[in-house]
Amino acid sequence: MERAKARYQAQETPEELSLAVRAAIREGDRLRKRRRTVRRSLATALASCACFVLLVNGSPSFAQAVYDVPVLGGLARIFTVTEYAVNDREHIIDVRLPALENTGHTELEQKVNQEISTRIQSVIDAAETRAREAREAYVATGGDPETYMPVIIDVDYEVKCQNDQYLSFVVTETEVRASAYTEFYTYNIDLETGKEITLRDLLGPNWMETVNAQVAEQIAQRAQDPENTYWTTEQGGFQGIREDQPFYLNGEGLPVVVFEKYELGPGSMGSQEFVIQTEQ
Repeated sequence: MERAKARYQAQETPEELSLAVRAAIREGDRLRKRRRTVRRSLATALASCACFVLLVNGSPSFAQAVYDVPVLGGLARIFTVTEYAVNDREHIIDVRLPALENTGHTELEQKVNQEISTRIQSVIDAAETRAREAREAYVATGGDPETYMPVIIDVDYEVKCQNDQYLSFVVTETEVRASAYTEFYTYNIDLETGKEITLRDLLGPNWMETVNAQVAEQIAQRAQDPENTYWTTEQGGFQGIREDQPFYLNGEGLPVVVFEKYELGPGSMGSQEFVIQTEQ
């Protein structure tokens, strides 16, 4: 992740800056439109009593008071515990954070929810610092403060798998400047044991060899398409997964390993995901 982030931050501004800026604006518009769609869906659901979403305000006492209210009845596993937006001259921030509940494992819920809250707050703080420094640098080098394009910071989540045994979801933080970069934070829960599962749990003691072989094979297959460009090992491309390689479970319960933008190829390749087949 750090290598990918360094590549992202070290990218030189392209000559076609106006094109990149317009692309970033389009990405920001897409994120804002998606949030409006989510809000409309939430409003409709609330009106029909199909769900109950917590929109926690800035009051710690209010947040604490509503945190334990049951959501979606006993079937719910993930709910939106915090949602807010900030729009100022330095950045546009849109945040929607999940929390875990009704798993029957209180200690696990507290651990995961605290980790999400702490981790994302740290990510947002760092992004805000970069946004402020970027604007200051822009103005210091003669840029017009009125024409500065704020950095877009979007935090959201998506449930990937939910059944009687597993719950898997991904929290993403997307930062848009001249281009967009996304970090992934994955959570994979075994609802029977109340523990977070690992690739070792799913694939056995030789899990790294299994994943490496399947990822390498899939990269070779995708590279046959001339539109796909993967870096070679010498160029810093795929050299094997990490011990903490992000992954989630798809709807079939199969692990999907995730590589962030710039990890396996140029930015145009975006993030890369590989479904890993398990022995039945």
